[in-house]
Amino acid sequence: MQQSRRDFLKTTSIATSAVLIGFYAPVKGMAKQLETSKISEPNAFIKIESDNTITFIMGQAEMGQGVYSTMAMCIAEELDASWENIIFEPAPVKPVYARPGAGIMMTGGSGSITNHQEQVRKVGAAVKEMIKKAAAKKWGVRVFDVTTENSYVINKRTSEKLPYGDFVETIKKQKVPSDVKLKKPSEYKLIGKPMKRHPKEVEEKITGKATFGIDLRLPNMKYAALVHPKVFGAKIESFDDTKAKEVSGVLKIKQLPNQKIAVIADYWWQAKKAADLVEVNWDEGDFAKVNTQTLKEEYQKRLDTDENPVMRKDGDTDKAFKEAYTTVEAQYDFPFLAHAMMEPLNCTVHHKKDSAYISLGSQFQTSVRNLCAEILGIDNEKVEYHNTYLGSSFGRRAPGNLDYIKDAIYTSKDESYPVMTLWSREDDIKQGNYRPMTKSSAKLSIDKEGNITGFKAKLINQSLGRGTMFEPFLLKNGIDGTQREGLENHPYKIENNDLQAYCPESPISVLWLRSVGHTVSAPIVDCIIDQGASAVNMDPIDFRIKNLKDERFVNLLKNVAKQSNWYNRKKGTGYGVGIAESFGSIVAYVVKVKVENNDYKVEKVWGAVDCGYAFNPYNVENQIMSAVNFAIGYTKYSELTIENGSTVQNNFYDYEVNRLKDIPDINVEIINSGAKLGGIGEPGVPPMFPAIANALYDATNKRYTTYPIKLG
Repeated sequence: MQQSRRDFLKTTSIATSAVLIGFYAPVKGMAKQLETSKISEPNAFIKIESDNTITFIMGQAEMGQGVYSTMAMCIAEELDASWENIIFEPAPVKPVYARPGAGIMMTGGSGSITNHQEQVRKVGAAVKEMIKKAAAKKWGVRVFDVTTENSYVINKRTSEKLPYGDFVETIKKQKVPSDVKLKKPSEYKLIGKPMKRHPKEVEEKITGKATFGIDLRLPNMKYAALVHPKVFGAKIESFDDTKAKEVSGVLKIKQLPNQKIAVIADYWWQAKKAADLVEVNWDEGDFAKVNTQTLKEEYQKRLDTDENPVMRKDGDTDKAFKEAYTTVEAQYDFPFLAHAMMEPLNCTVHHKKDSAYISLGSQFQTSVRNLCAEILGIDNEKVEYHNTYLGSSFGRRAPGNLDYIKDAIYTSKDESYPVMTLWSREDDIKQGNYRPMTKSSAKLSIDKEGNITGFKAKLINQSLGRGTMFEPFLLKNGIDGTQREGLENHPYKIENNDLQAYCPESPISVLWLRSVGHTVSAPIVDCIIDQGASAVNMDPIDFRIKNLKDERFVNLLKNVAKQSNWYNRKKGTGYGVGIAESFGSIVAYVVKVKVENNDYKVEKVWGAVDCGYAFNPYNVENQIMSAVNFAIGYTKYSELTIENGSTVQNNFYDYEVNRLKDIPDINVEIINSGAKLGGIGEPGVPPMFPAIANALYDATNKRYTTYPIKLG
């Protein structure tokens, strides 16, 4: 039955006052979608069954960042439900679960709590009010005389206690309250308290019950391995699969529309063995002549010119540098980086003529579902999408080009059986989507009092948006939005700025890596700031405090200074500081390094974080610790190099990441400033890059500006 938008808002999802009114109504063109929507469940986020089982339907992907646990806390808090007993399951692809302002289901940008906590809390609060109203009617008392606790409703007059499940049929007949009050912080029992991972998630993962994409098993399922081009942008001229067809278990070999060859077999190792035997004649093009050095030379030419798109220009930088007491400058080099997740990329598709099933762990549920429908030529609503746990991502499972997902859909198209298409780790490291290689320059002018008077910087790297569905939003006036992050909006009170950026084109696919543009802007900004402090003989923390605009930054710096006993440290022993804001949160570190035999180890890290309010302090601390170790690996070891148009590295033996031996002692303190909520999965990464480099300067008296940082 078709509903009007008004009736839809009144009678469908429990998220009425949060998602549908707060997000859908203002969005242009959404009214028609709502009027014809088939979402008619009264509980789009919560299912309460008669046996008092409560299921929370999650629109966000769980990839190790703790979103299941913290979001379950939010809904349990307002619902007064037993948090430990809540069951959660991935949501189907429907508009009600979309990220506010984005129009699609997605998980990224450290935005799950910031974008969804209020909506799910209102869901919980609305359901609770409905249950209390139903109970009051049953008992013949005022709603005021009814309270709730641990998934039970209680008659305050008689102490009678009934489970929520007893009221399932009754609340189905109620209208959803359009305005509910959320708890005050003083009333919180869960939010703001240090909570470990949800018992259900822990139990599933330690017993092996948890289903990641690679764990999926379906009746009569087959497996596919791929033949990828070795040179970026190469095209298939012809191929010979004679030897491959002789491998036991091989069912089909097919060329895909995107210059790859898929081998389908009963088991993946059969498919992989056969794929290695396919002989391909490639048109490698001119990119076969390219290597890392030629790319650097190309980038350097751009760095040496002032004819780049202007990111920010205010004041008079020429005058500032002319009148400066002193100036400092440096060039910075950052390599291509792979995401190197633990779970290899995979996607399972079953094409059933006019319908389809697709399953994987993805951050872009709506985009994946729509792509599947487009390639298979069926309606979006005919695609059943199942999101699994993600075996980490760091951005790789949110590709703008949807590369490995296209492979799987093309491979499974018109096949009678479900097919899991699996990339090996070598496939992803050699032909994946990388954090772009970057060249940059930075220059500061400083007066006698230690005030920064001018800032010039240039940034050369590939656009992350070009050629993707995000291009209209990211690429504007020749500058990618991710190039602006942390650079255009740096936190220092500098009146004269001249910032430029340029996006070279390349067949190498690039993608956001955890903390995105901040992985380069933070070390550029905070290393040149540290260099400026040395030039005017000021303490690095004092110099920052003198030139910062926001008191929140100052408070964090004072915190890590106190934690590390900064002002009493022994000079030249390897102490460095770094601070950066990303995704709405600010993180500061003091790092201590030990240098020995042309090698170094990060021994101790003191961290402070201000994300506005820590919904789960335990998870905030865990994410900062994770970020510290993530950044150490990318500072000390990781890099991808290009030779003859191909990536040199293959797997963890030659693409190194942080190991157990590299883990430092870490202390984290949280400052609840009350500022607008920020994210936490990514903000801990950026300031580690400059903190390590600045600590190495303290230990060696040498500025390191090329990453990964190698001594000697």
